[in-house]
Amino acid sequence: MRFLLFLFLASACSISMADENDAQKRPFHSELGMTFVRIPAGQFLMGSNETATDLRTAGLPVPADVDVSNESPAHPVVLSRFGMLTTEVTRAQFGAFVKATGYMTEAEKDGLGGHGYNPRTQTAQQDPRFSWRRTGYPQSDNHPVVNVSWNDAVAFCRWLTQQSVDRGETYQYLLPTEAQWEYAARAGTRTRYASGDTPLSLHEFGNVQDASFEVEFTKIDFERHPGFGFIDGNVFTAVCGSYRPNAFGLHDMHGNVWEWCRDRYDGRYYSRSPKVDPEGPDEGDTRILRGGSWNDAPHFVRSAFRVNRPPDGRCNLAGFRVVLQEGTAATQPHD
Repeated sequence: MRFLLFLFLASACSISMADENDAQKRPFHSELGMTFVRIPAGQFLMGSNETATDLRTAGLPVPADVDVSNESPAHPVVLSRFGMLTTEVTRAQFGAFVKATGYMTEAEKDGLGGHGYNPRTQTAQQDPRFSWRRTGYPQSDNHPVVNVSWNDAVAFCRWLTQQSVDRGETYQYLLPTEAQWEYAARAGTRTRYASGDTPLSLHEFGNVQDASFEVEFTKIDFERHPGFGFIDGNVFTAVCGSYRPNAFGLHDMHGNVWEWCRDRYDGRYYSRSPKVDPEGPDEGDTRILRGGSWNDAPHFVRSAFRVNRPPDGRCNLAGFRVVLQEGTAATQPHD
């Protein structure tokens, strides 16, 4: 199942603990039951200089066909303050958008469908019957929406922004930039995960490829591709916010579902990325996904790991979360 993904220093951060606690304890905005916290302005070291050999030596096996060089060079980034949704967007929240607008996702209208889990083969398959409404595994309204493309996620953000404009507000809802996402995921840390350097540190913090996953997916060679070992309580997606938050008050930044980011992808972008509020390259046919999912092993859910997929791609491992910018809502910098 790990391979379904392909269908689809230490003091580098200048955030004070007071700012972290303030962000965690005082949500400042809510829409459709979505709670936003302020992520303070600050500087951090984005990316990683670890090689595949470094990671393998540390006990995080990297598949031979995965290139981690796109995570380097690690480079300083300065970010302005922004708001961020404390969880991934839920099925209920996305459903409210669909009900209000009649929107059809790309999986529903292009005849190809989304991806759904087949318990007989223990794999995901693309089929017209699968979409955000049906994933092949159980979900409630409070689980993260999946099988949504980058284009679907942007449509949701634009609808929220228009609702704000219609009320005379100046909130702008967006997908996070890749830099915003990693800054928020690290929450002041420089370790592989916000919880520490070792996979075991993620226990109680993330829904990942755990021991219960290994019971369900008997056809994977876990000796060659080890998971996390601990039990997190969920084989597939978890209810949003089920696990402990990071220092910014954000849940599920590691695991549960992959999250779309605003940026186009360029594997060499880090070598020329602007230092202040980078928004990704101007050209590129694919978009960034971050964070890993319930299906993924330790390497894939690290704070620095990056993957890219076409903007019309969809999968039952991938959803999104939203950031909020206060100020003019006249434009939507997604295109």
